[in-house]
Amino acid sequence: MSIWIPAREISITWSHDTRYWNWTQDDSCSAEVAVLESVCWMDIWKNVNLRSLPLKTSYSAYLVFKLKDDAENLERVFASVRYVKEVSEGCIDQGYTVLIDTKSCDEGARGRYPHLRRDGWSEIQLGEFFNNLGDDGEVELRLFEKDDFKWKSGLIIRGIDIRPN
Repeated sequence: MSIWIPAREISITWSHDTRYWNWTQDDSCSAEVAVLESVCWMDIWKNVNLRSLPLKTSYSAYLVFKLKDDAENLERVFASVRYVKEVSEGCIDQGYTVLIDTKSCDEGARGRYPHLRRDGWSEIQLGEFFNNLGDDGEVELRLFEKDDFKWKSGLIIRGIDIRPN
């Protein structure tokens, strides 16, 4: 069982302020998308209740996105998937390096790379999790970059796709 989470249902810091993010209808997918205008502190997340997913199943979560031609400073950001219990125990800003804008990356850069989907959008794996008995509460899916203070722009978010492995 796959779960689709549209952009409007994802928490995005500063998304209510049009100086930083805009919401628009994308004709290529007939969906409302979030368009990053400019932020230096990016934090995008969604908590998913594990009780809504089949038990004894391993999942991967993917951010589905496009980049504008003039995208900037999205080479290296961080992604994480973790149980919300872990967040409350202090491991707030830990994650994997993901390379959103690969045209600006150094050759051989280490991290997770995006893949082109059949629908023309790109996806990058945020991480994996296992839903054992559904009693672990919620899992947090997150993409963030808050330390480099470079202004980022040009990311278009369609949603998050959660699929069984």
